[in-house]
Amino acid sequence: MKDKIKILFRGWFNIPHSYSMVNCFQIVHLYKRYKDNIEFYITEMPYFREQWNSAKKLVYTDEYNEIITNFKTWSGEEIDLIYSITYPYNMTMEKLNDKVIPKCVFYTSEFATLETTYFSCEPSLTTDNSIRDYIKNNKKLYMTSPSMWSSMGMKKYGLNDYRNRIITHGVDNTIFKYDISQRQKIRSFYKVKDDDILLINIGSMTKNKGMMYILQILNILVNRLGRKYYKLLLKGTGDLYESKVFLELYFEELRKANAITQEEMNILLTENIIFTDKTVSYDKINDLFNAADLYLSPYLAEGFNLTPLEALASGLPVMISQTGSTKEYMSDIYNNGGNEHIIYIESQVVDTNGYKQNNIDFLNLLNLFEQTENRIRDIKNKRENGGMDTYKSMKEFIEKEYSWDKVAELMFDYFKYIVASN
Repeated sequence: MKDKIKILFRGWFNIPHSYSMVNCFQIVHLYKRYKDNIEFYITEMPYFREQWNSAKKLVYTDEYNEIITNFKTWSGEEIDLIYSITYPYNMTMEKLNDKVIPKCVFYTSEFATLETTYFSCEPSLTTDNSIRDYIKNNKKLYMTSPSMWSSMGMKKYGLNDYRNRIITHGVDNTIFKYDISQRQKIRSFYKVKDDDILLINIGSMTKNKGMMYILQILNILVNRLGRKYYKLLLKGTGDLYESKVFLELYFEELRKANAITQEEMNILLTENIIFTDKTVSYDKINDLFNAADLYLSPYLAEGFNLTPLEALASGLPVMISQTGSTKEYMSDIYNNGGNEHIIYIESQVVDTNGYKQNNIDFLNLLNLFEQTENRIRDIKNKRENGGMDTYKSMKEFIEKEYSWDKVAELMFDYFKYIVASN
């Protein structure tokens, strides 16, 4: 093998989309650890939606931003491997000097299945059989997904495990960490009292994130049980999606189902829900985690669900579905110092016409808040007063097994394997 592997990274870098962010974390840590082993080239690929071109911004630390902006744009140089992270998942094989270039394609599968529309390829592949045949005939095509849950989506296409490696996502512990220096300032800014319990969710606010459960729980706690001290901070992704529109549609759906009245809805929107739709830096997200008291994620379907991992790294406890993609890393962390910080929501995986997702009983979720409020307040007090002994052991485990540095190690091993095999 050559001293340096020449890799072309094709994907999104300059927009605040989860694929772009994963791409940036991966390539920055590959660079920091393996810059003597990899020759880096990048190509910014067309975005899934044309309007995203107006949302370009880097949201990382100055160090990250400098590394990303200084990567060399590929202009036809000889390369050993293409790594593609974009959507749809681009499986088109390419030649350089009449030689087919090995390719590794990143993908996720929220519902543990994939459809033909999730892929782009020349020639066009429009049936499961055509994708299966294409994968079988193109031996230099490899894929990677961040969880066993996601990887199940490729099973029907017959991709062997040696060409379909699971490489987890990670967290940067220098960014996401227990640091309450800004806690009071942020809570005061959002008019959150010392005794309030601040829930947070910073997902994209699509239904599979469990948003309907979150809104219904808040309504019952605040308007039916009189617990006005529950607040909810939602951070949408207004640069890419109309997150606030989602919120309005969900409330309207609940109102039509007689699950909430107009008056109750108005109370929540004016007094208990804090909504910010602007893109903020990762440092600011860490501050939000440190200002909050619980990350609430009753998700239905996720390919990995990275934000609860980042929340845990910040010392913020999470309440999360016990089944689905997060079970893989949550179980690890729970058994290695994180049991005090992880509150499981009882859930079961249901399969509807090949689409797998979590099913959650709403009354069980409501009862869980009844049972764990004292526990949430206890962790809240410990975080505010520096009594975070269990956090230290959990953080050490996350840093060892679920850091972006660890991800870079796994990716470099896979890239070496692919190049050596071809």
